[in-house]
Amino acid sequence: MARLFDRLSFRQARNTVIVAILLGTFVSALDLIDDARREREVQRRTLEEVTQIIAEAAAKAAYDLDSSLASDVLKGLLSYQPIYQARIQDEFGARLAVRERPLMETRLRLFSEWLFGKSLDITVPLYYEPVNRPRLEIGKLYVAVDSHIVATAFLDRARSTLISGLFRNLALGLLLTAMFHFMVTKPILAISKDFTRIDAQSPGSHLVEVPPGHDSDELGLLVARTNQFLKAFDAALRERARYADELRGALIRAEEGSRAKSQFLSTMSHELRTPLNAIIGFSELIRDDPASVAKGAPLGDYAREIHGSGNQLLQIINDLLDLTEIDAGRHAINPEILDVRHMLEACARQVSSTARERKLSLSIAIDAGCPALKADPRAVRQILLNVLSNALKFTPAGGTVTVSAAPLGDRVVLTVADSGIGIDPANLTRVCEPFWQAEPVLSRRYGGTGLGMPLVQALVDLHDGTLRIVSVVGEGTTVTIELPAAIIDRSVKAAQA
Repeated sequence: MARLFDRLSFRQARNTVIVAILLGTFVSALDLIDDARREREVQRRTLEEVTQIIAEAAAKAAYDLDSSLASDVLKGLLSYQPIYQARIQDEFGARLAVRERPLMETRLRLFSEWLFGKSLDITVPLYYEPVNRPRLEIGKLYVAVDSHIVATAFLDRARSTLISGLFRNLALGLLLTAMFHFMVTKPILAISKDFTRIDAQSPGSHLVEVPPGHDSDELGLLVARTNQFLKAFDAALRERARYADELRGALIRAEEGSRAKSQFLSTMSHELRTPLNAIIGFSELIRDDPASVAKGAPLGDYAREIHGSGNQLLQIINDLLDLTEIDAGRHAINPEILDVRHMLEACARQVSSTARERKLSLSIAIDAGCPALKADPRAVRQILLNVLSNALKFTPAGGTVTVSAAPLGDRVVLTVADSGIGIDPANLTRVCEPFWQAEPVLSRRYGGTGLGMPLVQALVDLHDGTLRIVSVVGEGTTVTIELPAAIIDRSVKAAQA
């Protein structure tokens, strides 16, 4: 991290120097352009002043048509080094005298001609002024100045200006870099090194130190706010850790309580099952004993009541024990290939006596292409018997209960539909809650412990199946169960056939 910040500091210093040099060079270039413009104006004014001085002598030569005087005048003009050509002509365009010399050839001529032009030409009219009469133009004086000679001095001056400006800008850039380093970069590097020493688990144990001399500026404010955040964050972490410990302890206690509850229910279920089996067995002996039958009907009826109540209590205990095992994760299923028709018919026969007693119509409908099931036979029997028992219990006399099976992809859909009292939509989501029952009036009228549908939901989940309940109050309820279908190789099946 420190090396990274060092590289960043060097890069910032380098960029600062480059920016300072470029900015200074740009300013120097602007100054040179302005200086070149002013140099051209000075050159023109100087040439005009020189030609005005010579104009009177040139006018006399043109008036007298004196070629010798005109030549001497031009010779004097060419003594001014930048002038390389001059001529005098009369009013009709005839040349009286011409003087010129070759241009100076140097490597900088192309640059100077681009900057100042090849030459600066000036034409001065020559006049004769009679007394009390308007002046007359009697000729012209033409002068050409070599811009390169004037530009040479300017370029020498510009070169020295650029070189001195470059060194000045370099010194300025180094000065700015040093100031930036000591005033900004070095304190930030110190702060960043303090950041690397902060412990993520205990951020408040190491606070950031304020760089010397920055107690009341922006860096000091940044460090103060950072330390406030670290302290607050450290306090929040400690509080969260305390809450986590409390929650962990509460979770452990809850798990221990759940295990104790499951163990208690399992133990009690086993303890209750043993005497119940004895009660059921002996009631069967009393019910079926010919001597008891000969003594009269009441004794047989009492035996049947004892037998029925015992079976009902045993069923409740079995359901409670299964729910306890599932909740504890100890209930294992053993999937087998099951014939759907055989399973539905067996469950329908088991509840057929109840259907007859309640004067209900119980029917079975199985799709012709319905495949076999891949499920635990005991679990499927419990699922169907619980759903059928509810359908028969909540369907008034004269109603219908239909059990059907049909394929759906790689699943078998089992459906139990009744024409019973239905379920209030507000209670549909609570049907599968353990020990939940409907309103007290319905509970007293129909009875039940609220374990049937929770057990159905748990067994369906163990098979990775799906349970759906659709109901309309006063019209009936439809329970749909999707369970895995048995996938049988068709070629093997055909060979077996």
